[in-house]
Amino acid sequence: MTRRAILATLAAAALSACSGTTIITSPGDSGAAADAGADAGADAATDDAATEPTCPADTTSDGAVTGYPQGTWKAVGDYIIGHDAGGLFAFSTKCTHQGCTISAPSTTGATSCPCHGARFDGNGAVTLGPARTPLPHYALSVCGGNVYVDTATVVAASTRTPPQ
Repeated sequence: MTRRAILATLAAAALSACSGTTIITSPGDSGAAADAGADAGADAATDDAATEPTCPADTTSDGAVTGYPQGTWKAVGDYIIGHDAGGLFAFSTKCTHQGCTISAPSTTGATSCPCHGARFDGNGAVTLGPARTPLPHYALSVCGGNVYVDTATVVAASTRTPPQ
């Protein structure tokens, strides 16, 4: 199994544990994600009562997932939560040029830095300098109908989380 496949399996298992979702692996997969999901859910299978998935204990919810309809972006503290056709995502509000706080996102998610004029699109990519680096994206999860952002975990700009 490649390193990329191992990381993808671990990420899927973590997301499954938070969301309570079953992971289905492709025929060419080793089945590690399915095994991890089966092991994690073994205790729940013996319990007749429905249980909520385990939500992040060390973070505060950023509100109900219904507060982030598709096609919107909302500044929430040190990050912006967006929802496009691919799902929910979060990126930093700190300009990568000199760390100034960027403006609130427009209806297209575009934002700018008031300090030196850098501009970013709705996915945090630079559209006008002096910033040269895109805004970092953070891990986002949906658990129990609420949105959680983990600013300690930087993810690829293409990462999306289904609203469930």
